Amino acid sequence: MTKITVPGALHMHTVYSDGTGTLTDVVAAARAAGLRWIIVTDHDTLEGQSYEGWRDDVLVIVDHEITPPRNHFLALNVDSVMDCTRAPQDFIDDVYRAGGFGIIAHPDERVRNDFKDIYRWDDWEVSGPRERDGRVVGIELWNLMSDWAEHLTQRNKLPLFLAPRLGLSGPSPATLAWWDNLNMSGRRTFGVAGVDAHAFRQRAPWGTVEVFPYRWCFSTLTNYLLLDAPLADDAVQARNQVYSALANGRCHFANRLDGDARALSFSASRAGATWQMGDTPTLRDGPLLLSADVGSDAFVRLIGNGRAIASGVGVVRHSAATPGVYRVEAYRGGKPWLYTNPIYIEG
Repeated sequence: MTKITVPGALHMHTVYSDGTGTLTDVVAAARAAGLRWIIVTDHDTLEGQSYEGWRDDVLVIVDHEITPPRNHFLALNVDSVMDCTRAPQDFIDDVYRAGGFGIIAHPDERVRNDFKDIYRWDDWEVSGPRERDGRVVGIELWNLMSDWAEHLTQRNKLPLFLAPRLGLSGPSPATLAWWDNLNMSGRRTFGVAGVDAHAFRQRAPWGTVEVFPYRWCFSTLTNYLLLDAPLADDAVQARNQVYSALANGRCHFANRLDGDARALSFSASRAGATWQMGDTPTLRDGPLLLSADVGSDAFVRLIGNGRAIASGVGVVRHSAATPGVYRVEAYRGGKPWLYTNPIYIEG
């Protein structure tokens, strides 16, 4: 069956919390950037939820970010605001008890400066609900604003504002290692990228500047959902398609400043049968051929159980004869560009 790749963005803020744009502004920016879906996550509020649905050909989903002083969590598919004064383990359990799921936000922040505080996920032993069986959790592997601000100093703030790509270095090695280890231990965890867009307005010697406009943010870190059918005209059904693709790890993400990534293909195959990201094929009938093609001349690495096992330019292939968690990374110009969710091969 031919899969459909649908681009979108998650983790953004509006005037309902500390963003500067209305939901109408955000939708216009998303449409201009070529996105088909967005997940708005204002801090500790669902005030914009009445705006959910198809708006100007963009599917709008309104969830919220649980934001204590540290340990932020994107609470998805819930109809009430979770108590941010509870311990992280407790508010995660609250989300899943309410029928939702969630994503650990910007877990590896280390730098405090005049743009941001440190919003690190403090206890990495807390990685999901206490009752984990059959429940998946996400990690925001790459957060646009967090990554950029982690590089910010008093001396470089103007160059980084004028050339923001200089401040983007991709997911931290610690975050990727944590993600790999969770999946290798059987705690199924999907990975995403978040823009964390606010369109902050700050004073400068020449007037007020916007750091950074929604339109620009939506042209950067993009999540591509792998769907069996186009997003439905019915907004509730379409929202369920988005939730399902995320939760099942049927997505990859890329920095579109270095090129669109909807042409990616990554699969495992054997004797005419094919498995995609998020699938769990077995080795019962023999080795599987892992194939990745990113549709460009990027440098591609196949990661198996947390380490690089094959590489190539544009394309990589590998015969997998051992169980493991297999995913793909790609780089352009020496900089991180694309990350897939894993294929889980069992013995």
